[in-house]
Amino acid sequence: MSSKEEIIERLRKSLDLTLYEAKLYMALLENAKDPKEASAKSGVPLPRIYDIIKVLERKGMAVSDPDGWYRAVHPRGVAISAIAKIEEESKRKAREILEVADNLESFASMERGKGVILIKGYYNLVSLVVEIMKEEDIVYITAPDILSNWEEVLKPLVKSIVPLVNDLRVIVEEVNELNEKLIEEGKEIGISVRRHKPLVLDMISSSSAYVVVMRNREGIVGILQEDEVESRGVFDRIGLMWS
Repeated sequence: MSSKEEIIERLRKSLDLTLYEAKLYMALLENAKDPKEASAKSGVPLPRIYDIIKVLERKGMAVSDPDGWYRAVHPRGVAISAIAKIEEESKRKAREILEVADNLESFASMERGKGVILIKGYYNLVSLVVEIMKEEDIVYITAPDILSNWEEVLKPLVKSIVPLVNDLRVIVEEVNELNEKLIEEGKEIGISVRRHKPLVLDMISSSSAYVVVMRNREGIVGILQEDEVESRGVFDRIGLMWS
C-alpha cells in the first residue's frame, strides 16, 4: 500500500493541486473538525487554511457544513468531476483544432501527383488517410494483424475517419484479446464490422485510393496507392468479402 506522502503527491499531480491544497483535502478526509485541527493534521499554517479551503470549494473538493466548517467531497465524486472536466476540455480543444483546419483549407494548394507514397509513422498515416478518404461513399478497413489492435491503433483511426465518410466497414479475421471491444464500441461509434478469414493485408481502401499498413523497425508505416483503376479493383475485391 502507498504511504500517505505518496498518495498526497499523486493527488497533487493528478488533480493539479498545490501541496497545501492536497494536504488540506487529506485532512478533511480524515475528518478534521475545524480550522485548527485541519492545520494540525495537514501541516498547513493556520492563517493559510481559510484561503486554501475556499480554493478547494471552488474546485469541487470541499463543501461547507451547517456548523460553518467544511467536509471533503467523496474521492470518487472528485475523480468523476475531474474526468468530466478533462473530457470537456479535450472536446473543446478538438473543436478548436478542427476550426483552425477548416480555416487553413482556404489557403491550401495541395495537389499531389498520383502514384505510390510511403507514409512513416502512425499519426502521419492517420492524417493522410483522413485527407484522401474524406467524402468517400464507402471505406473498407481490413484488420488481420496490425490494425486489429482496437484500443491503440484501430479505434483512433476509425474515430478520425468515420465523421468524413458515409459508410465505414471493418473486416476482421477473428475477435481476440486485441479487438474484443471492436464490435460493441464500433456500433456506438457508427461502423459496421464483419468477419472474414483469411485476410492477407492490413488495408484501408476506397474506390479511388488504398493504403497497405505494415510495421518495420521504425514503427507503423503505410504505402498509399492513388491509381484509381488499380484502387477500384482492390476496393471491389474487398467488397466481395463483405457481401
